[in-house]
Amino acid sequence: MIVITAFMKAKEGNGDDLEKVIKEFAPKFLKDPGCAAYQVHRRVDIPNSFFFYEKYENDEALTNHSSAPHFKEMFIAMKPFLEGKAEIAMYKEI
Repeated sequence: MIVITAFMKAKEGNGDDLEKVIKEFAPKFLKDPGCAAYQVHRRVDIPNSFFFYEKYENDEALTNHSSAPHFKEMFIAMKPFLEGKAEIAMYKEI
């Protein structure tokens, strides 16, 4: 299994807008072949901070995820609300 974590920050006052986009697209990823988990969390004490936890069966599933049309569409929709770049890390489950 491959695990991806990502931290993203919304621009001040845009947390609700970013959450709306995420809620629209996240269910689509769960339907992708090989996607075992796709969870997004919003930090309680810093509501402009979001944490993504994703789990894929193998490299092929991860490649399919990142090349899916809804992947690109989500990032286009998120871009106006994001501050800075996402902090992304990849892990292999042990």
